[in-house]
Amino acid sequence: MLKTIDETKLLEFKKNLSNCVNIKKKVFYNKELILSYSPIKKNIGFITKGKANIVKTDKEGNTTIMRDLKENDIFSNLFFQDSEDEIYIISNEETEVIFIDYYNIIKNCTKNCPFHNNLVLTLFDLLILDNKEQNEKIELLSKRTVEDKIIFFLKQRMNKNNIFKVTTSYKAISEYLFVDRSNLMRELKKMEEKGLIERKEKTIKIKS
Repeated sequence: MLKTIDETKLLEFKKNLSNCVNIKKKVFYNKELILSYSPIKKNIGFITKGKANIVKTDKEGNTTIMRDLKENDIFSNLFFQDSEDEIYIISNEETEVIFIDYYNIIKNCTKNCPFHNNLVLTLFDLLILDNKEQNEKIELLSKRTVEDKIIFFLKQRMNKNNIFKVTTSYKAISEYLFVDRSNLMRELKKMEEKGLIERKEKTIKIKS
């Protein structure tokens, strides 16, 4: 099951962020480039408002949305791979981003502020979570069939009773899985008929 950062921890992080590290706040309009790969400059961004996408374009020009980003999500080109594929982050609506100086935050705080250690720990918790979510998307894309994608997606999000609560639209889920909504619904029906899942209102239970 995917973990999230505690809300109180996030509020403290945002509140204390500008006290002891160098930050730069910038607003991007729809479809603006936010960040691309750089082997030299290490950037860390924190979304305070809006939405964005991590996008990959291969040498043939095929574009894939690797992951959706929303408010309170963090991103960094620390984890971008140096390859022939171009990886970049683009805004999906008007989006406000705080850029954090990576080299400034990893060194000792010159102000000796009491919350610096907690700030660093929260930042790296967010970076680790971001990396895990990127790895999940890569593994998801490696699944060959729609059924395999659905099972993988559900297992990452189900509770201890093997139940996934549908808190968003099926259209949003289909976009995340890179399948048509009609194809998703058809596949879910087939999986029900095969006894793999059980659907009731806004829940899906994995039976196998």
